[in-house]
Amino acid sequence: MNITFMEAISITISSMTIVLLTLALIAVVLSSFKVLFKEKKKEEVKPVNTNTVVDDNDEEERLVACLVASIMAGNGKPNPNLHIRKITRIK
Repeated sequence: MNITFMEAISITISSMTIVLLTLALIAVVLSSFKVLFKEKKKEEVKPVNTNTVVDDNDEEERLVACLVASIMAGNGKPNPNLHIRKITRIK
């Protein structure tokens, strides 16, 4: 069976088109996974109640309030600039 040069070009172009369309289909399917399996957002962090009275003389309560506020501000994401190693009562 003899194949002419033009038939070979036609087969090559059609084969490349099929491969390109297949790759485009795979890309669409993979990008749709981001939408289909999207993680649901966690509940919004409610603002801290500002009516809470903290005794200015009690340094420990202020420290704990600051630590809790910084942890809540991070929304559970690790912060490389914040490392809480140990909290102990000093009295």
